[in-house]
Formats: sequence, C-alpha cells, structure tokens
Amino acid sequence: MARYIGKKDGLIIGCLVLSILMLSRFMRFTLLNYKKAFRGCDAWGCGSFGSSRGSHSHRGLDFAVEPNENIYAPFPCKVVRHGYPYAGDYEYRLIEIQGTGGYSDYKAKIMYVKDFPAVGSVFNEKEVLCKADDITKKYSSSMTNHVHFELYAKGSLINPEIFF
Repeated sequence: MARYIGKKDGLIIGCLVLSILMLSRFMRFTLLNYKKAFRGCDAWGCGSFGSSRGSHSHRGLDFAVEPNENIYAPFPCKVVRHGYPYAGDYEYRLIEIQGTGGYSDYKAKIMYVKDFPAVGSVFNEKEVLCKADDITKKYSSSMTNHVHFELYAKGSLINPEIFF
C-alpha cells in the first residue's frame, strides 16, 4: 500500500535534508603545527581567541611551536599578501592566505613566520607553508614561542578554535 507524504511530513524531511547539507558544509582545518598544541597562558597572557589584552581582546589563536618548526597550510590556499604584525617593527613578518575551492570564503593571517613563499603561490592543505620565527627574541623566554592565526569568513573576524 503506497503512502503519500503530506505537507507536514514533507516539511520535516526538508528540514532534515537542509540540516544535513548545512552540517556537511562545516569544515575542519589542518593544525598549523600538526599537533594539538595551542599556546596556553604564560607571563604575557593567554593564546586563546578573545583572551584579554588590556584594552582589547586577542584576535586569534596561538599555536605553540619551536623556532624553525614547519607551519602547514590549514586549508587549500593562495598567498595573497606579506606584511608586518607591528607598525615600525620589521623584525617579524606575517603572511595572509585566501582559501581556494570550497574554502574560498576564508582568509587567514599567520604571524611570526619566516621563509614564506611568494605572493601568488598556491598550496594544498597540509603542505609546508613557511617556518615559525622566534617570538621570544621580542618578549623574552617567559613567553611561549608561537605563531598567531587570525581567521576571517567573508571579511569578518571569527573564532578559529571551532575549526581545529
């Protein structure tokens, strides 16, 4: 005996399908340091998104790394810009990457890096992107060495912690 789907059942099925499609769009990123080692708290503050920085909040997520450690592309991307994290301080550098393919809505800044590729270089997820610099030269050995990762979705800063 055949059963026809009524409006109520169709609405429920439609909502379930839409929910599944939305969840499948949620993405996970590769850890920049291939180990789930985020900078915790040290004498200089905490490395989590939103941590207090006096008059403002921390805008990214810090990955604990050793100087010269490989930093991996968190998603398929293209290098779109090189820059400096501190005005007037040319010792430390950053790269900005734009997601490609299904990740094109995402842009990220990765700070305290060196040996980075030329603007326009394209990377697959998990490929070596650059190397970590030694941030302790600026702040002292009481700061955990790290790279700083800021994530933007469609131009708006977002908390990257949910992607790792």
